[in-house]
Amino acid sequence: MVKAAAEKFPRSVRIVRSSDYQALYKTGYKIHSSHFVLFSRGNALGYSRLGITASRKVGGAVVRNRVKRLFREIFRKSLDQIPDRFDMVVNAKSGCDGVRYEELRAEFLAVVKKMASRYSG
Repeated sequence: MVKAAAEKFPRSVRIVRSSDYQALYKTGYKIHSSHFVLFSRGNALGYSRLGITASRKVGGAVVRNRVKRLFREIFRKSLDQIPDRFDMVVNAKSGCDGVRYEELRAEFLAVVKKMASRYSG
C-alpha cells in the first residue's frame, strides 16, 4: 500500500540537526502550555518545520514515541492552520501522554496562533 503525499511527514519538514535545535532554544520564542513548551522562530525556507522532544520524564520509550507520533499527526493534519516560514520545537511535558488527540490538537493550534500573532505584531 502506498501512502498519499498528504499522509507523509517528509524529512524536509522535520528539524533533525542538533544545531537547528540549539539555535531554536537559544534565540527562539518560548510559549509554555499545560502539556508542552513550544519554541519557535522564523525561517527563510517558505514552509514550516517541526521538531519534537520527549524526555524520560514523559514516560518509557513506548509512551514517548506515542507522544511524538501524536504531535507529528497534529502538525501534518493542521498544516493549513499553521503559518508558513516557522521552525517549531515541541518539548512534551510530563502528563502529556494521558491527553486525548482532540484536546492536544486544540491546545497546539492555540499556542501556534499565539506564536504567529507575536511575530506579526
